[in-house]
Amino acid sequence: MKKSKGKFIACGMYAFSENLAGAWQQLFACFIGSLDAGGQQEIDLRFDSSQSLLQDPGLFFGHTCGYPLMKHLKDQVTPFCVPVFDVPGTSGKLYSSRFIVAANSAIETLDECRGKIAAMNATDSNSGMNVFRYAIARFNPSAVFFSSVVQTGGHLHSLEAVADGTADVAAIDCVSYQLIRDHWPELVDQVRCIGFSVETCGLPFVLPRSSIRDTDLGLLIDNLNQALAHTPETIRNRLHLLRFDPVVLEDYQPIVDLENSAIDAGYPRLG
Repeated sequence: MKKSKGKFIACGMYAFSENLAGAWQQLFACFIGSLDAGGQQEIDLRFDSSQSLLQDPGLFFGHTCGYPLMKHLKDQVTPFCVPVFDVPGTSGKLYSSRFIVAANSAIETLDECRGKIAAMNATDSNSGMNVFRYAIARFNPSAVFFSSVVQTGGHLHSLEAVADGTADVAAIDCVSYQLIRDHWPELVDQVRCIGFSVETCGLPFVLPRSSIRDTDLGLLIDNLNQALAHTPETIRNRLHLLRFDPVVLEDYQPIVDLENSAIDAGYPRLG
């Protein structure tokens, strides 16, 4: 693999607590060490998933959501692998979202959420918006479905909004849901799941397109899996991480297909 200096790995998608950030830090320290036993490789870890960072010239690789990848980033970066997690709602490379309501809510189905308040983490989220929009579009809403939609800035905040009554329903990435349950079980006890979304390919690690020619992708994935194997079991369990599997851009086309299906049904935005 070509030497890099002053590069960084962007890892912010599942690092929303100090314990989780520490777990990723330990995994990637092992990974970076395996790349260059001589210690000459300079690669930092940044807990940030902003699109601007993923387009920074210093990016070695980064973690992102499949929706912004397909909508805004595919000309600058390309997916090469996906972390595979062992949590309810995942199936190999695929993951889904949990539709949640308050534990004491009378709502039992998404159809009963008509006229209610929805929470979503961000407008460019596959798990918090896109699959949610697709699920509502199947009801063929002839008008605005929700009375309002609250944008929270993160899955943890969406879950909090449902728990405290600010919102009635939300779609929570199943990996985020499990990690939140691990760290804040009392919070998760205040909500319950009324179903799961359709599955799509999980959140990919992406490389700058400019570096693909000089990168052995198979070796890079092998190095990640070897680093994971040498990471303490307690860290692997904290992340619920099984392995890294290869992916290609076409694996994320179904995300765009879901969006197009919702648009065709007359439901272009969650609302």
